[in-house]
Amino acid sequence: MKSRSLLNYLRLRPVSTIRRACCYFLLAVLLVPVLGAKSLGPTTPKPMSRLESQSFQRREKGPVLFRHQSHEAARIACTACHHDYVNGRNVWRQGQPVAACAECHQVRPQAGMLDLKNAFHRQCKGCHLKTRQQGRRAGPSRCEECHRS
Repeated sequence: MKSRSLLNYLRLRPVSTIRRACCYFLLAVLLVPVLGAKSLGPTTPKPMSRLESQSFQRREKGPVLFRHQSHEAARIACTACHHDYVNGRNVWRQGQPVAACAECHQVRPQAGMLDLKNAFHRQCKGCHLKTRQQGRRAGPSRCEECHRS
């Protein structure tokens, strides 16, 4: 039996079969990265993150360094900070990708959404003040304690 080239093989097939094969191939090529990303497992936070945004035109104070390890040691759930609200309910779960705060919170307030600066402050400083009011050890709440340019 003679070996056929791919071109000869395709010439002998009906056009509909070739189209179907191409569609399956493209579908496989597109699905593999999506399914592969899901199977990689949970994302792991960096030990230290810089909370800042290029959205601010001028910086009055420097960026804030956030330590994931100290918050994990205090048994603070990731969902206390990370969120994705759908119909008023946080649907974000640990291990899912984390969007930058500025993806939703703009420099100027939008309808029904905190502006970026107040979102940062309410999330971080608000939690620290609330924790302190409960008589527990808490993180910093004064400007210079967080913003250490």
